[in-house]
Amino acid sequence: MKKILLSFLLLTLFFSLSAQTGNETLGSGAGASITSGDYNVMIGDSAGYNVSTGGYGVYLGYRAGFSFDNDWDNTIIGAYAATNSTTGTDNVIIGKYAGYNNSSTDATFVGTQAGYNNTTGADNTFIGEEAGYNNTTGRDNTFIGEDAGYNNVDGDDNTFIGSAAGRSNVNGSKNTAVGNEALWDVGNTGTTFPFGSANTAVGDSAGTDVGQGYYNTFIGQSAGAATEHADFNTFVGAKSGWDNNRNNDASNANRNTYLGFKTGYSNRAGEDNVGMGAFADFNNTNRSRTTFIGADIDIRGNDLIAIGYSADNNGQYSVAIGNEIDVDASSSSVIIGYKSKATNASNNSVAIGALDTITGANSIVIGYNAKVSGTNSIAIGNQASVSADNEVYIGNASTSSIGGVVNWTAASDGRFKSGITENVPGLDFIDLLRPVTYHFDTKEMFRFYRVKPGENMESSVQEKDKQVYSGFVAQEVAEAASVLNYNFSGVKIPLDPEKEMYGLRYAEFVVPLVKATQELHKKIKDQEHIIASQQNEIKDYKETLLNLSQRLEVLETNYQMEKSTAGITAKQ
Repeated sequence: MKKILLSFLLLTLFFSLSAQTGNETLGSGAGASITSGDYNVMIGDSAGYNVSTGGYGVYLGYRAGFSFDNDWDNTIIGAYAATNSTTGTDNVIIGKYAGYNNSSTDATFVGTQAGYNNTTGADNTFIGEEAGYNNTTGRDNTFIGEDAGYNNVDGDDNTFIGSAAGRSNVNGSKNTAVGNEALWDVGNTGTTFPFGSANTAVGDSAGTDVGQGYYNTFIGQSAGAATEHADFNTFVGAKSGWDNNRNNDASNANRNTYLGFKTGYSNRAGEDNVGMGAFADFNNTNRSRTTFIGADIDIRGNDLIAIGYSADNNGQYSVAIGNEIDVDASSSSVIIGYKSKATNASNNSVAIGALDTITGANSIVIGYNAKVSGTNSIAIGNQASVSADNEVYIGNASTSSIGGVVNWTAASDGRFKSGITENVPGLDFIDLLRPVTYHFDTKEMFRFYRVKPGENMESSVQEKDKQVYSGFVAQEVAEAASVLNYNFSGVKIPLDPEKEMYGLRYAEFVVPLVKATQELHKKIKDQEHIIASQQNEIKDYKETLLNLSQRLEVLETNYQMEKSTAGITAKQ
């Protein structure tokens, strides 16, 4: 009987061993349940304990892969690694408690408790302590770094690289975070796609507060760090857009694009901004629809454009282009030029040229160092200047000629004139004028205005000063008009003679000249009338004299006849 029992035991052992091939086990309970599984390596107390039919597995560590049954091609290394896993193939799980509950396929978990709660989430790669710890069904994720993707549950297609990168994500998908704490809070609210999804953050703490925001791209240390709900933002540069959406409002701070160190740093609620340049920023937390390009720009309004190093624009609907340009609360203006400036009174104005200054509304300045301080005025030319309202100045002290193929046309429609009075002096005014010839002292004029002509203007100044001009002296014309109490529009009398020069509008002289001509014409007509009257009188006198002469002749004839008759009678 003993022989029969021994033979039976030997046969049982033989057939049991012959049912499985190439397995290596070492440790108490290691591979204890294997029946037909082949080519497995099980080392450690209870390693691969329940594996019966699986093959090509490696189980190394205390209770590593303890619950696996029919599994293939798994590599499980570490105490308690994949301990509760029952199924799954093609997994690589390395680390204490790594993939503890995993039952999926094609998983790579490396690190203590990496992928700890993963159940059916497949094709995941979690590397780092507690990386992907709470992932259960999320697929196609890559988490690398301590606590990377820690709270991901069912988010798919995420890539989190860096310590705590994407740590709070629950179900956000298609996110990419590279850097320590990058996208820390993304998808942490349990919302559905696209909320908390499709974000890209590269850099330490980049987009760290993103929760429900989507389609954001943050590249640089702390870029977009405060963005919580905002969408469609692109920030490139360390701390660019740092404060964006700090108020956590779900309806603003969207569609901003910043490029540069601390670009757009202060904006919290503004939207639709485009900024480029280191330190290019706002003076306020709520600026929208602005475009600014240049380092150290200061944006102080909405709906404006600023381009240039250290450009400052505070004019709503305004455009400022030029290094160190300054637009101060000037709305709807266009200012272009190096260090050009528009004050807060210069709304609806245009300045083009370096060092231009405009302080009047509805005005235009074109030219280097040109200035306008009047309202509705225009200055065009190198160093051209207008200080009064409603004036136009073209050229500068060196200009010797201004022309065109036709004359200027001035508005003169009688339908738009009132108070029409015929009180223009003629000859009285003209007689007081002193026509002269003169040379223009251009250098003295520059000294008067405290400006220095450019080097390229010296020759033109010299040529102009050689030229002989014909005209009047403005002060004398003003005096002549004053004597006659005539408000003559042909002379420009400055409001401040210490800062502005006198001028003449020679075309205006036509009016008193016409009046003088009319007066002369009247005098001529009067003289002609007198002459005609005198001619008639002379004619009458001539006729009277002729009549008298004829009568005298008759009388003389009669007298001679009477005398002759008397002589005859006497002789008789």
